[in-house]
Amino acid sequence: MVVCHCEALNDEAIRLLLVESSLTVDDIAASCGAGAQCGGCRDSIQAVLDAYRPDAARG
Repeated sequence: MVVCHCEALNDEAIRLLLVESSLTVDDIAASCGAGAQCGGCRDSIQAVLDAYRPDAARG
C-alpha cells in the first residue's frame, strides 16, 4: 500500500526502516522524506509504526 504519495513510498519501505527500533515519524521524514512535504501521510506512517512496533514513540 502506498503510504506517501509525495515520495512514492509504500508500507514495505517504511517497514524496512524499522531495523532502527527507536525511529519516530519525524525520524522517517528526515531519513527518506516521507511525511516531510504535505504531511498527509504522517498518520499512515504512524499506523505502520504502531502495527509493526506497538511501543513506537510518537514524533
